[in-house]
Amino acid sequence: MKIVLLVVSLSLFLSCRNEDDALLCDEKATLRDFTGFDGCAYVLVLDNEEILEIGELEFEPDFEFSDGLRVSVTYEEFSSASICMIGPMVRLLCIELI
Repeated sequence: MKIVLLVVSLSLFLSCRNEDDALLCDEKATLRDFTGFDGCAYVLVLDNEEILEIGELEFEPDFEFSDGLRVSVTYEEFSSASICMIGPMVRLLCIELI
């Protein structure tokens, strides 16, 4: 009986989370200007040195992109053709200045 109560409690707790909790902007990265490379624009260089191409924005950021800016992001990868081909294409769901 205790297990059933625990499972029900956990499912209620998880279902009541605010949808904004998923957009924590908790991945640290540096914006880099790759416009000098064929087909490239700004990319994200994650702290683990992985490079991500910014393919789409779900919103308009409240700051100008510039080379070397430190940011926190939430993103999702998606399949898309790219001329730049420097890393996976991502859709930015959240981006904030650090």
